[in-house]
Amino acid sequence: MAVADAYDVVVLGTGAGGLAAAVTAAALGASVGVFEKAGTVGGTTAVSGGVAWIPAHDRPDAPVPLPVDDALTYLGALSNGTIDERLAEVFVRSAPLAVRFLEAHTPLRLAVTEGFPDYKPELPGGKAAGGRSLSPAPFDFAALGDWAGRVTAFPDDYSNVGFDAETRARIWAGRELGPGADVRVAGQALVGSLLRGLLDLGVEPQTSARAVELVCAGGAVTGVRLQIEDGVREVRARRGVVLATGGFEWDPELVRAFLRGPMHGPTSPPNNTGDGLRMAMRAGAALGNMAEAWWVPIVQIPGDTLGGQQRNRSVRLERTRPRSIMVNRAGRRFANEAGDYHSLGGAFHQFDPARFEYPNLPAWIVFDAEHLRRYGFLGVAAGDPVPAWFHESASLAELAERLGADGAALGRTVEAWNEHAGRLEDPDFGRGRSSYDGHWGDSTAPTLAARTLGPLDTPPYYAVRVGIGAMGTKGGPRTDDNGQVLDLDGHPIGGLYAAGNAMAGTTGMAYGGAGGTIGPALTWGHRAAHRAATGSKAPAA
Repeated sequence: MAVADAYDVVVLGTGAGGLAAAVTAAALGASVGVFEKAGTVGGTTAVSGGVAWIPAHDRPDAPVPLPVDDALTYLGALSNGTIDERLAEVFVRSAPLAVRFLEAHTPLRLAVTEGFPDYKPELPGGKAAGGRSLSPAPFDFAALGDWAGRVTAFPDDYSNVGFDAETRARIWAGRELGPGADVRVAGQALVGSLLRGLLDLGVEPQTSARAVELVCAGGAVTGVRLQIEDGVREVRARRGVVLATGGFEWDPELVRAFLRGPMHGPTSPPNNTGDGLRMAMRAGAALGNMAEAWWVPIVQIPGDTLGGQQRNRSVRLERTRPRSIMVNRAGRRFANEAGDYHSLGGAFHQFDPARFEYPNLPAWIVFDAEHLRRYGFLGVAAGDPVPAWFHESASLAELAERLGADGAALGRTVEAWNEHAGRLEDPDFGRGRSSYDGHWGDSTAPTLAARTLGPLDTPPYYAVRVGIGAMGTKGGPRTDDNGQVLDLDGHPIGGLYAAGNAMAGTTGMAYGGAGGTIGPALTWGHRAAHRAATGSKAPAA
């Protein structure tokens, strides 16, 4: 077994939490070792929208005031008692300072995402005008040199936020940086900016190094064993190890053991297999929030793979725009299709105790020829060959037969939908009432309701099977307000920290708005590394 030189702080993982931790520790003068399981850096963050939800900042571009009390009220309203109120307040108060620190030591620049409301803006403390979601400025990957090709990316689009959203963002970025630049946006821009800052601090991540075991002595974590190409390597940590290895969504055994309901596939790269969770459990960590994930409706396209695994594509634009609805196997709608993706997990997880089944699984997105002509669907444009997985049908009755659904019920569902859409209202599920409902809709429509409501009246009709997936899990070892992992008695485990999806999510089941995963990851990565590097708490406002 090879033993490497010791570092002050060892960081495992290179998503938002890991990079924030590594930059923080290095900027504070600690020697830092960063190890990444995959052959590329960035993890799930690199293929995300790259937005950070920072709920109580005072930046001048905020459209409305964002006080701490409003943020805490809003998170409480979303959490149904699952939130850790103390740690939620630490997050809310610390997040602006964490971001400010990272901007001071890297090229990262964040700005308010214009017009992006909270996911449940009508709840107490919610912000319909937005302001809490911050997007990274476009980043020119030419600045990364040889590292430009070593950041995780999907093969046909940089992120999983949707084809049209990606295209619009890239066009905007090109205008900002000029032609010829290797412009990256969304999660690529966030990771690229943080990585450039880390490299400037003299720290280079080591890839293809999977952490497999924590080294402990005297009841504290003193290092980690890594699986590398030529065997096992042991790395010592003088002041601490930060687990930022992501969640466990790609491990079927852990998913079955912990998640609250079905999860058909993750939208993350296929590397998050619970490595950090297992290491923390062996070290005696208490666990929290294990039933929860960052839920998202998904479509699985036959033959569409990623890293040898079925790729799972999130659907946002397709279910939000006019002339599309979602129906269950009974041919009935079951939710506001334009609602935020995370909350829709609850609709898919409804359980029928009489039949002992999930009545809304499987489900389908149903749309008509005019929807396809105007908007396309998951990269299939009008005029393209219609794929078999569209289930193209000349009539609704034929469509229902192909799906094995109740034809009469589907006909009644569409008839009622068309009637209500003609009046630009949805009395059944309230689609089009929330300011969020229109965000991913038809931006050319004159009203909020018109951005998402429209009849299905132009054959042929199409149906694409949709299930419930996850962008990542949000359960793991419980931590204190320094990000230090706690044991079963609530005492800190010396030398062990966690951040991002590798820790027990401090907002419980809540997902406040765009960037609700990345905002906490940046914050807890910063706080954990600050404590490990200096022995003192990171400041909070």
